[in-house]
Amino acid sequence: MVPVKAQPSMYSLILKDLLIQKKMILLSFVYIVFFYMVMQGAGFIILPTALTAVTYMLVITSCAYDEKNKADVMLNSLPLKRLHIVLAKYLSILFYLAICAVVYMIITTLISLTGLPVEVYPVSLEGLAGGLLATNLIIGIYFPFYFKYGYIKTKFLNLILFFALYFGLTSSISFCYINKDVSWVNNLANLLLSLTDIQIFSFIALFTIIFMAVFFALSLKAYQSKDL
Repeated sequence: MVPVKAQPSMYSLILKDLLIQKKMILLSFVYIVFFYMVMQGAGFIILPTALTAVTYMLVITSCAYDEKNKADVMLNSLPLKRLHIVLAKYLSILFYLAICAVVYMIITTLISLTGLPVEVYPVSLEGLAGGLLATNLIIGIYFPFYFKYGYIKTKFLNLILFFALYFGLTSSISFCYINKDVSWVNNLANLLLSLTDIQIFSFIALFTIIFMAVFFALSLKAYQSKDL
């Protein structure tokens, strides 16, 4: 009976994060349009970059609101397990990703209908896979530190992680493009080309689940040992 009663409370935590960020979610339209403008010519990279940046912004803003309102103290005074508090944060990533993907689709459709002189890059499985991977890598690494030390003490860490991952991924893509004639780069490219979008997405989804399960366990351990 306990899990059944706990589930609505856990989902209400996700709803709480969404409701307090209504303005930020509306601003996501502006941010994604910005990525569309400044990354013209970048191809399919626009989608994963926009998804990663905006989802990360929403997650970090949620953490900042919780710190400002001392949500930890309030939540731990309720009949909630710390397991559900941590799990709600991790599940919220999927909700933010879904919202950003829908916003991206709306913007892409509007640009197509208006006939603006802007190159359109529709939603693709490979783009969604890239966004899923990059977002979960950066947030997965950040969350254990957040649950241990809070938002303020990890404020600069989240910036370092974001820019390290962003420039790391873009540099890796540029390196592979420049060195496309190198044997191992060519072999990797051929391997990826031999796979379907569904196979690539499935592989990345499986890797992401395993990766996030490990970091979820670290976050839970950090939060359970935290004194409030």
